[in-house]
Amino acid sequence: MRKLNSTFGIVTTIIVLGLILIAINHRKLIFQRTGLDQLTDSEYITYYKKACELNDAEACFELGKLYEKGNDDVSIDYEEAAKFYKKACDLDNAVACNNLAYLYNHGKGVDRHNGIAFKYYKKSCKLGNLMGCYNLGSMYYHGEGTKPNRYKAKVLFQKVCEKGIGAGCNDLGYMYAHGIYVKKDILEAISLYNDACQYGEASGCANLGNIYAEGLFGVAKDEVKAEQYFSRACDLDDISSCNKLQSIRKITTKADFETAKKACSHNGKVGCYKLGELYASKNSIVGKDDKKALEYFQKACDLGQNQACKRVGDYYKNGKKF
Repeated sequence: MRKLNSTFGIVTTIIVLGLILIAINHRKLIFQRTGLDQLTDSEYITYYKKACELNDAEACFELGKLYEKGNDDVSIDYEEAAKFYKKACDLDNAVACNNLAYLYNHGKGVDRHNGIAFKYYKKSCKLGNLMGCYNLGSMYYHGEGTKPNRYKAKVLFQKVCEKGIGAGCNDLGYMYAHGIYVKKDILEAISLYNDACQYGEASGCANLGNIYAEGLFGVAKDEVKAEQYFSRACDLDDISSCNKLQSIRKITTKADFETAKKACSHNGKVGCYKLGELYASKNSIVGKDDKKALEYFQKACDLGQNQACKRVGDYYKNGKKF
């Protein structure tokens, strides 16, 4: 009886394996007929590629983004990104044209070629993409891929600024601040920088911070305004502004503490020094901690902050304590 059961089990196993092999071969046949037999991607990528082959511009664009940025399913591959952006751009996807131009502008996945970048920025702008228009303006301003043309740059910066592109407002503000192709007008420059800042462009906030911190262009110094604008720029991840903020602000709040940490983590020597002073003294924010104070002072000293080096010397002179 046991031998009979064993034989039956073997036969059943053979039949199941046979059915599995038939199913696998059937699946291969289906993939060969649909043109998907060579693909090993995640299912959605497989079908995006098939859609792109069938001239779906949005699918081609999505594939370009996937390969440019990478994710859990695909590794970054700029050559593939450029290939799919090119297909999408040929199908009049405006954002794809802008992104393809960026790859040519920076030599990612393709040979760097500003002339080709200019061509695709121009097409992107013509198709209505505002960032394409801004980048085209920047190419005209700097003479990249074309002859410098500050007039066309101004027109494009103004166009995109009016549509809420902060970078355009900032660059137009710079032109007014320095009298480049327009009559110098610092009030107009401040207004445009403010628009840029309001639209979330860190450089606009930073430029206003610099104007008020240093009293540039005849504007009266105003540390309160400077701090406000540097703080906004720092929140927008402008590390230079984080560092400048630390030079005019003492750590008195938890928010100040977080700003100083952010600045120090990006090698802002003033931020590191101020963290050292915070930990070296009694305070209600983090409490006194000589070990942490020494770490921050040493980092600031290594970055060239002279007061921090003196404080490290004081630590050892005073018997390893602050």
